[in-house]
Amino acid sequence: MQYQIYPSPGSNKKDIPFLVAVQNNHISSRTGASVVIPLRANVPPIEVMNPLVDVPGHGSLVLSADEIFTIDNVRLQNPVGSLGMEDRLKIKAAINLLIGDF
Repeated sequence: MQYQIYPSPGSNKKDIPFLVAVQNNHISSRTGASVVIPLRANVPPIEVMNPLVDVPGHGSLVLSADEIFTIDNVRLQNPVGSLGMEDRLKIKAAINLLIGDF
């Protein structure tokens, strides 16, 4: 599941069409939930915190790292693809900025 991109099960699919699972599979399988980050449409990217990432077959969307949350695994259905290595590194940098010291 880690780095898989799922259609958003929420009602705001126009603004948040996808979620990307960022939690490692070992923990997700034990807890029944996954940490996800929304992928937003129609917003400008912000360097490091909200970068553009490529959703296979759907173009680029903004990784909204400041909206990270958990969701039950059963709500994550029918992945559309997974993030490439370059975009995975963007997630790590965004999370580090989010929880790092200033």
